[in-house]
Amino acid sequence: MNDSAPSPHRRLFLAAALALTAAASSGALWLGFRPESRELWVERVLRKRLPDIDLDADSLAAFATAFVQSHEFNDRRMEIAVWLDQAMPAIARRINKAERRIEQLERAAVTEYLLGSNFFRVLDPRAETIVYSAALPACGNPFAVFRNE
Repeated sequence: MNDSAPSPHRRLFLAAALALTAAASSGALWLGFRPESRELWVERVLRKRLPDIDLDADSLAAFATAFVQSHEFNDRRMEIAVWLDQAMPAIARRINKAERRIEQLERAAVTEYLLGSNFFRVLDPRAETIVYSAALPACGNPFAVFRNE
């Protein structure tokens, strides 16, 4: 009998061990790269772009929930760019189209949050808590000047 030829049981065991190792590795990678929720992404962006400003947690969460329902956020290409930014930010920022989409969405989130909050209505935004209460329905621009003629 030739001992150098592997037995069928040994081959089956090696194949099963390899499959189990591959499944465990892919599961670990999935857990490591699992992106946060879109709402948490919006909150993280606002906290990053508005450092040293106390943002009301409840109104921030309400804003994030409403913002992810917006048409801007629900574009398929935008979703992919955000997913990339969550899972692999270093790679997402090196892909020009993804980086542009991420920056566009970040600017939209910050702009909408600031215009719908008390940010422009307080003397010092760093000294007070900023609360989001929704954008004004008629004109969200706090710098608009209306003349009575």
